[in-house]
Amino acid sequence: MNGASARRLAFTVEYDGTDFHGWAAQPTVRPTVQQTLGDAIEAIVGHPVRVDGASRTDAGVHARDQRAAVTLHHPIRPEGLVKALNRRLPLAVAVRDAHEVPLDYQPRFANGGKTYCYRLRRGPTRRPLTDRYAWLVPWDLDFERVLPALPAVLGTRDYASFASQGGSQRTTVRTLWRWSLQPEDHGVWALRVSGTAFMKYMVRNLVGTLVDVARGHWTAADVQRAVAACDRTAAGPTAPACGLTLERIHPLGGDDD
Repeated sequence: MNGASARRLAFTVEYDGTDFHGWAAQPTVRPTVQQTLGDAIEAIVGHPVRVDGASRTDAGVHARDQRAAVTLHHPIRPEGLVKALNRRLPLAVAVRDAHEVPLDYQPRFANGGKTYCYRLRRGPTRRPLTDRYAWLVPWDLDFERVLPALPAVLGTRDYASFASQGGSQRTTVRTLWRWSLQPEDHGVWALRVSGTAFMKYMVRNLVGTLVDVARGHWTAADVQRAVAACDRTAAGPTAPACGLTLERIHPLGGDDD
């Protein structure tokens, strides 16, 4: 330790998750985003740290607005930590907006929900700069079919059919308050979902199911039946990780825009 009093700093993290084994540090698997941040901060402040995050993203998943916090025994100013970290971190990870918070601050419990964006593209050829962050689907898709199915996956429900099998969650009840579907450049479609919390693979399992709707293999009624079944085998496949981005952590008690 450096003899300084304990301080808690919070900051925002953006990362390209392609080459990471997810957010959470693991004893035998590297690199992870949490471990990469921790190693960089320890090199700067000279003592062990634990970086806490607001959300655990899976291997290959990206984040634009991950929130994190760390306790330091070092006098470095928040803006100094940002500059020092961004010089040391790999190009796939960057931090911003550091500020001091109470010592008991935990990002996981200090947010009012999350928005994820899943990008899909249907095209005749690969586009490397786009497909790194989108699922290049090999089928014809009609996204108009998806819109009638979205109400079935809105509201407070048991989403067990979209949870990973063998997950550690205490309950599979979640609240989703918004879906949107928008076209973007280069033939990409962005499917966004906002909710209070999400289970492992939940968004990717929802997207895989909705893609089956867009293919014409499922109907809105089929999605309703899948939700009611509370059984993972009743829902569609898991969409690839590359298309998923943690887009926003919503403020606790704030707006839901």
